[in-house]
Formats: sequence, C-alpha cells, structure tokens
Amino acid sequence: MTISGVVPARRERLRRLLPAAVTVLAISAAMAVPTDARGQSAGETAAAADRAAIRAAAAAYRTALATGDAAGVKAAWAADADIVDGRGQRVRPADIAPVDAGPAAASRPRPEVTVGETTIRFLTGDVAVEDGTADIVLPGTQTAIEGWFSALWVRRDGVWKLAGVRESERPVVADANMLADLDWMVGDWVVVVDEPAGNKDGGRPAAAPGMEMSVRWDAGRAFLVRDVRVAGAGTDDGDADVVHVHQRIGWDPVVKRVRSWSFSSDGSRGEATWFRDGGSWVIVHTGNLPGGQQHSQVSIYTYDGRDRCIWRTMPDALSPADGRPTRATWVRKPKGEGR
Repeated sequence: MTISGVVPARRERLRRLLPAAVTVLAISAAMAVPTDARGQSAGETAAAADRAAIRAAAAAYRTALATGDAAGVKAAWAADADIVDGRGQRVRPADIAPVDAGPAAASRPRPEVTVGETTIRFLTGDVAVEDGTADIVLPGTQTAIEGWFSALWVRRDGVWKLAGVRESERPVVADANMLADLDWMVGDWVVVVDEPAGNKDGGRPAAAPGMEMSVRWDAGRAFLVRDVRVAGAGTDDGDADVVHVHQRIGWDPVVKRVRSWSFSSDGSRGEATWFRDGGSWVIVHTGNLPGGQQHSQVSIYTYDGRDRCIWRTMPDALSPADGRPTRATWVRKPKGEGR
C-alpha cells in the first residue's frame, strides 16, 4: 500500500517519521565508508595513490626514452601492448629488439618531448586511461610536432604498465601548394659522405658513388617520383648487391600533410610524413623490413638553393647503429649526366 493510500492519521505519523528515517540512513551510509584523517574516503585515497603511481611510471618511461635506456623503456610496457600513431600504423613494443646501451647509444641525439597537463580516469580498479597533449621537437629542428595521446594503463602484479597508446597530430595550417616547395628536388643526384673538418682533404666531402637518386614529376604533377639506387656496403657495386627504392611523394588530403610511400627491391616498404622546419624539410619515416621487423627514422633535408642538399639521418634512438653515415650531402649532377 502506498503512502497516499494510508488513512490521514497514519499518513501524518509517517510524514513526521520520514525525515528521521532519511537521516538515519544517511548516517549509516557514511559510517559504512571509512575515511582518512583528511576526510577522504578510502576509495578516494586509493585512487589518489594510483594516480600518483601512474604519473611516476609515466615520468620514468620518459626518462628512459630520453637517456636511451632500452631496458627501462621495455619494462614500462605490458607484454601485449601496442602503439597506434596518428596515421594508423601499429607497433608492438615487444617486437623491438633489445639494444645494448653504450657510449654510442648514449650520445645519440633524441627528441625533446614536452607533455602538457593530463587527466587520468579509472575504468576499473586496475585499468586507467590517461589523456593529454605532447609536443615533440626532433633533433636538429625547431618546429614542434603537436599532438594528442591517450594511454591505457593496467596494473600487473601490483605495477602500473602501459597497455596501449593512441596518438594523433593536432591540425596544422597547410595546403596542397606545399608540395610545390619540393620542386628543387627534381634532377639527378649523387651522395657524398661528409668527413669531419680537419681531415687530410681539408674537410671536403668524400665521394660515395654507391648511392644515386633521380627525381621527376609524374605526368599530372600530383606526385614527385623518386628512384634511389643503393649499392651494398663493401661490394664492387655489383647488381646483385644493389637495392632499388621507388618512392612517390604527394599531398595527402586525408591528413592534410605531404606524405610519401616507398617500396624497395629487397621487399621492405615504408611511409613518411614531410613537414617544413624553417629552411629544412623533416621526414618522419616508419616501415617494415623484409623480415617483417618494424623500423623508424627521421631525415632532415637542408637545400642550399643551388645544387647541394645536406642530408642528416636519425634512426630510432633505441635502434642499433647500422653503419650508415648520419650526415651526407646530395650533389646534383650537371644536366646530361643522368644515370
């Protein structure tokens, strides 16, 4: 029977009792939730401690990246974790080969990462999502790559680990006309290795005829077509050891960036994003080797306005050195001396 159906006298009695009953229920509920000295519930205290633990784990991860601590980087990830970048490419940290730290690795230039304010929310007691922004300045550049990220944290054996990261770049002001800024690349080029100043040749570049490049526009001037010929190290430039790379560079209207797609005769392939940094072009490349291993590299092209282009390469900070020069110069061949 509802209260509205009770006779008036009993209804009035219940009306007087209801506030007291509600008060008793509220007091009972409050007594059922333990509080600490600051008046926080035990749940709030635990959540605050977990947030602090996650932020500490994130800081340790960034420190490991900055110092080239491969073991520290891998320890931050759960075994089944993955990363998906702003272009939808997926990388599994577990697939990254361990790298021995040493003087060479410690001295490699690394990106400067600035993480803005982040928010952490808990899906369960052992699963949390951290959302925030991050600005990345690549070595040798000044323009920051601005982006958002969402990190999934899980508690494994009492330790918070990264289970996944999703990245996206913040919108930039760019249009398809940026592709025309690469018109200087058209022509035939040969690479020479830059030697340290003070060598016996007075600091002049040393010839490296094993790497040549030819660049042209396609029929509709929608893509720059680049063909690179790379001779194997330590060979006599025999055809059996030559790798041919075919690349198309064009404007991608989906991500509103200049992008490139590369395919090599050894079975490797890759994609890259190109952007301007003052008088240089920065190329952020990711790809797959013939065996399926993933790799990444940053290249910086600085054109002198005539017939030379300084080429600097920076492989992944935690990848082992492959013996290739990290600085070289592309020299344009005189017309009529194409390959």
